[in-house]
Amino acid sequence: MAEFNRYAIYMLINSPKPLWLCGVDLSGTDLRGADFHGAVLVGANLSDCNLRGANFHEANLGGVNLDGANLTGADMRRAYLRGASMVKADLHEAVMIEADLFEANMSEANLIESNLGGADLTNANLTGANLSGTNAPDYRLLRAKSLAGTTMPDGQKHE
Repeated sequence: MAEFNRYAIYMLINSPKPLWLCGVDLSGTDLRGADFHGAVLVGANLSDCNLRGANFHEANLGGVNLDGANLTGADMRRAYLRGASMVKADLHEAVMIEADLFEANMSEANLIESNLGGADLTNANLTGANLSGTNAPDYRLLRAKSLAGTTMPDGQKHE
C-alpha cells in the first residue's frame, strides 16, 4: 500500500471533487477540518485519525475503519456508514442527521450530544456506547443489535 506524506495528503484532500479514495490507508493522520463532502471512501482505514470538524456530508463510508478516530463535531449528514467500524471513536457533538448506520459497530463510542435525528441504527452495535444528550428516539435505538451497557440519551444505563 502506498504511503502519503503530509503534502501529498493535503493535495489529495484539496483536489477537485468528488474524491475517490476506496481502500486507502490514512490511519493515524491529522485530517482536522478536511472536506470529504460526497467522497467515496469505501473500505478505507481512517483508524486513530484526527478528523475533528471534518465534513463527510453525503460521503460513502461503507465498511470504513474509524476505530479510535476523533470525529468531534464532524458533519456526517446523510453519510453512508453501513458496516463501518467506529469502536471507541469520539463522535462528541457529531452531526449524523439521516446517516445510514445499518450494521455499524459503534461499541464504546462517545456519542455525547451528537445529533442522530433520522439516523438508521438498524442492527448497529452500540455496546457500551455513551449516548448522553443525543436526540435519538427510543424506537430507533431499539432497532440496534446490542445496547448492553450503553448510556442512553437520558443518562440511564441500559442493561
